[in-house]
Amino acid sequence: MSLIAYYMQGKRMNYFSTKSLFRTKPLRFGITRLAGLLLLVSVFPVSGVDKDPISAEAIVTMNDGTVLSGILTMIGANPLTMTPLKEGRQKQFRLEDILSIEHKVETADMKKPWVYKEAGSIEKVYYDEKEYPFINFITKITLVDGTSVSGHIVSAAFYLKDNTGKHKVFLQRQLKGDKGQTMAEVSYPVALQFPGNKAVNALPFKGTVEGLGKLEKVSAFDVERETLLAAKVSEGSKFDFGNLLPGTYDVFILTDTYALAGLSGDIPSNIKKNPLQDGDLEAIRKVLPRTDDFFKEKWVLKLEGSRDYAKTLAYKQRSDFLDGMGNPVRGVRIWHLEMMTWHLPETEWQLDNRFVLIRHKHQETEKVRRLFAVPSIGAVRPGTELKINKEIIDGDRGFIQDLK
Repeated sequence: MSLIAYYMQGKRMNYFSTKSLFRTKPLRFGITRLAGLLLLVSVFPVSGVDKDPISAEAIVTMNDGTVLSGILTMIGANPLTMTPLKEGRQKQFRLEDILSIEHKVETADMKKPWVYKEAGSIEKVYYDEKEYPFINFITKITLVDGTSVSGHIVSAAFYLKDNTGKHKVFLQRQLKGDKGQTMAEVSYPVALQFPGNKAVNALPFKGTVEGLGKLEKVSAFDVERETLLAAKVSEGSKFDFGNLLPGTYDVFILTDTYALAGLSGDIPSNIKKNPLQDGDLEAIRKVLPRTDDFFKEKWVLKLEGSRDYAKTLAYKQRSDFLDGMGNPVRGVRIWHLEMMTWHLPETEWQLDNRFVLIRHKHQETEKVRRLFAVPSIGAVRPGTELKINKEIIDGDRGFIQDLK
């Protein structure tokens, strides 16, 4: 279901009847509000997985000093998302992992409505109308392990339920006020605290790989947070993810001879666990050719999880590799090991997400890797030091195929 349909049907909240903490004026539905609603659709990618709402006990402090406390529920299926300062990619955070959020003004200006004088011109023409406030925010998230991350939030919407009803809360990257509104009249949250989330100790997660060739890459899928992590590899045999939050992690390893897959049956705790059935793997394989991407050759090799959140190990390859100038490169092919997540709404499986576990540019002169399923590196908990050697495959135990 799309987010707009989700609002209109009012299954989890009635958009038009809630109180707003964003505006000081009565709520009016019009072009501006519709644009805001469409913005939310772009912010929260739509997924058909039936997830429980993300909620947590919270204390919300507004910029005018108003304090509200109750149960804060996030709208949409995605976790809170931020682009950390000086980093080129986004990171996601579960409410359960957050102790506090500080939402500070980065820049604030009064602006006048304007348009470009003509197409292609940089000259602006300002309307003789009242100014409006325009604010940019910077956000700091402090996690339960004591670490903090600062950056620019991807705008998120919540509702807070207390003994007076439901209140709409917007945590925004940018805020544009109404024409004629002063900066002091604009309302926004400056702090969110989550007293029900307790501080925890993050634990180290590292290991060694011996007797299976030179270690090249190690990745881990954080099952609960649906995030892929990359380890630091050193000395040709050691890997280290640093300190990780509690949960289970599926580990995937690439050496110059082997590929090891720790795909487990663990799924996020807020998703239903309708068991898989015979024939599900073949049904997904039939749908796979219709999942458009750059790979014409692709195979689903292994299936775990549930009908509400299936995890498949997929192998994809392509030989039409181009250099930086767009010229074909001979003797090189690209292959991926991917985890694809699916759900079965009725009669046909639907793809929800792709996670590239290992991406490799294979030269003609290289060895062909042998792919093994290794249960002992699936659903691993932080605090574990993995010691991986040839005994875990015991000949051909767990062998899936050669990655030709």
